[in-house]
Amino acid sequence: MAAVIDSEIKRQANLRSLQRIDPKILDLCTTVSHVVLYEFSITKKTWEKNNIEGSLFVVKRQDNPIFKLVVLNRSSNENLEVPITSTFQMQKADVYLIFRDASNTNEAVRGIWFHDGEERENFVRYVENVVKTMGKVEEMRAKEREAKSPPENIVGSNDAGAALLATLNLGKASNTEAAAQIESSPQNQLAAAVSAASLNSNLVLDKKSLQLSLLSLIQDERFLDLIHAQYIKVVNARNAREQQARRESDK
Repeated sequence: MAAVIDSEIKRQANLRSLQRIDPKILDLCTTVSHVVLYEFSITKKTWEKNNIEGSLFVVKRQDNPIFKLVVLNRSSNENLEVPITSTFQMQKADVYLIFRDASNTNEAVRGIWFHDGEERENFVRYVENVVKTMGKVEEMRAKEREAKSPPENIVGSNDAGAALLATLNLGKASNTEAAAQIESSPQNQLAAAVSAASLNSNLVLDKKSLQLSLLSLIQDERFLDLIHAQYIKVVNARNAREQQARRESDK
């Protein structure tokens, strides 16, 4: 429990630092302890250090771009801020993670070196989920623009898209709320997470939107951590009961 509280205090401190740079940041989605930015020199055919290194964050904002990659630079006042949209692309190459926006062919080829390989894998999984979800949201909204009159009693694409985006962020809980989440049952945890997807717009998800929301939830590492913690708790309790029953039968 103390580890959960310490982690939340650190997360809130990082969030405040990021909000000083960009007041429209709503929440901190994922963190990497240390990275170094490189840029590929076309003339020299080599990677060159870009004088940007520090902690890497994915943040959620209140307007476009909804998601953004930020590196708080320890080397100078020049931070790295890159929008994460449906056209954001990543590729692993040796020790680097190459990234670019596919909609901008003139953008320089940049790569991120990660101090921790596991953090890199977690970061890649999360950003892939964001990019995939942003693509679904854009597809929903495109279909809505094409439709002349959406059927009644069915949630509009904008509402479904808002629900999908909401599921990508499970990091707002306070210290008390974080502890309560871990103690709640899997059923309550799932219901609370899905409810969070529709809090802002008071919408009721249709079957398809609910399915997409659940798919996004199950790909979120923090959501899985909460469910796994509860699972371990249930298994340990069951084993304890079985051991107690065996001791009593041996008497």
